[in-house]
Amino acid sequence: MKSQNRLLVWLIPVVALLFACSIMPQGTAGTSAAGSTAAAASSVIFQDDFSDKSNDWNSLTDEYGTTDYADSKYLISVANTHSYLYTTPDTLGDTMDVRVEVDVLKSVDTPHDMGILCRFQDADNFYFFLVASDGYYAIGKFKDGEEQLIGSDEMKADDNSVINTGAADNHVRGDCVGDTLTLYANGTKLFQVQDSDFKKGNVGLLAGSYDDAPVSVYFDNFVVTKP
Repeated sequence: MKSQNRLLVWLIPVVALLFACSIMPQGTAGTSAAGSTAAAASSVIFQDDFSDKSNDWNSLTDEYGTTDYADSKYLISVANTHSYLYTTPDTLGDTMDVRVEVDVLKSVDTPHDMGILCRFQDADNFYFFLVASDGYYAIGKFKDGEEQLIGSDEMKADDNSVINTGAADNHVRGDCVGDTLTLYANGTKLFQVQDSDFKKGNVGLLAGSYDDAPVSVYFDNFVVTKP
């Protein structure tokens, strides 16, 4: 079993931020058929298929990695081991109750994390939803610059093989509704917790590395709806 008690430290104060983490050895998990959830068109408040740059996601390449548009997808490439990059769109204002979902497309076979953000207020305050390519998951937050997982001391194992492992497609969804935070993968609920620290904020994407880098993760069909 993998133990991943994340200890994250900010390194750069920009829109796409890198934070380091302490991670113990990887575990393994099985695979399952890919799934997807369709957002109701009438409730969509923001969506992006990354075919153009009109929503002003960050475009940056430096020593920490790359966050940029790439072939009608969005790329987050993490250059260093045990690190994360995240980014948020400039065109979406503060939101309260939202469902955030995205397709993560056959990225590298190198073990990595992929996920989404909600109620992003600033670099030190937001919620995150994580799914790992070796079959683990977590919900957590940064509050006043301090990181903590919610409802668990470490990332939880996907014993039901809901997460497609390795270089596979996954559909990741996070619901922020009132004080309830819920993580889904491929249409199946993985985890639900309660937390009341953040009431509104932006949304976003993130990717993270383990013992090997660089790690490149591609995202598509980002949709935010009213639940």
